[in-house]
Amino acid sequence: MKRLRRALRVFAVLLLALFAVAFAVTGWWGSRHLVSPARRPLQDYHREILARPAEFGLRVEPFTAADRTPCLLVTGTKEPGKAEKGRILRTELQRRGIALPPWGSQLGTIVMFYGHSGRKEDHLPICERFCAAGFRCLLLDIPGQGDHPATFGTFGLNESKLAGQVLVEAANRFHFPTSPACLFGVSQGGAIALQAAARETAKWKAVASVATFASLDRPVLRSAEELLPKQLHFCCPVAAFSVCCGTKLRGGYWPADVRPVEAATKLRMPVMIAHGDRDPYIGIEQAKEIFAALPNQRKQFRVVIGGDHNRVLSTGSHALYADLCQFFLKSLEPEPASAVIERTE
Repeated sequence: MKRLRRALRVFAVLLLALFAVAFAVTGWWGSRHLVSPARRPLQDYHREILARPAEFGLRVEPFTAADRTPCLLVTGTKEPGKAEKGRILRTELQRRGIALPPWGSQLGTIVMFYGHSGRKEDHLPICERFCAAGFRCLLLDIPGQGDHPATFGTFGLNESKLAGQVLVEAANRFHFPTSPACLFGVSQGGAIALQAAARETAKWKAVASVATFASLDRPVLRSAEELLPKQLHFCCPVAAFSVCCGTKLRGGYWPADVRPVEAATKLRMPVMIAHGDRDPYIGIEQAKEIFAALPNQRKQFRVVIGGDHNRVLSTGSHALYADLCQFFLKSLEPEPASAVIERTE
């Protein structure tokens, strides 16, 4: 009997040790991917646009901010080449009865943030549309990704201040006014954009967020569910908690601290929220929570039918880009006396 009890104790200790090792490994590996994902090199389509920007209706000027943030200032050209995406965008906006400025106009600035594991050049095709509509675009790499020298990212807790800082520095360097300025972001970038708008509400005319989470701990849990088979889903809360602990150790914050839904409560400028209805990682209910938290009546909710998380922009395609540009152009107009909620299902 004593031998049996001793064997059970040894087994329990080994089981506990195995659990502790699994917990630590899961947390350390998962948190590393979260705060410092593998950095993507330049893609072929990046190089194509950078090599012949005028053919795409763009002028691209790289610079490094004072804090070593790598940036691109992207503006439209007065005499674009083929510029296929830009021409489609302008045709659609004109079909809607929207008066457009001449090619190469710069009505304002859109500061842009990309999604997790991305880099600033990912937004060059989006710039083709925004610049064709009359905006200049300011792209920047965020800590832990792209060419940024910093190791870890914080999903907007620290990055939200970069938007205003880089905007002022770029305006001084390239001699353009800091106002009007808007914010745009996708997924992680959308979370940063919402938090940046909440940090300096007077600086921004509008913000558009695509496929963004309400609170970072929720996609962390969902990622665990995606990685583990259904038979092991009972382990997901523990796995997610281990990643949260690793994030706290690595980056100094808990994922639950990152709450774009709370930032939304401070936004008085026009806001557009877009989300795919088939997003397996960040359910559309999170976008609806953010939308409901917005106090301003000049807000829009855009459902991308059939859009999942990674292809929401390509699924929405020309109509979604036209909606975004129309939203930004309208945000430059004086606020009407009686604003109404615009909701697109």
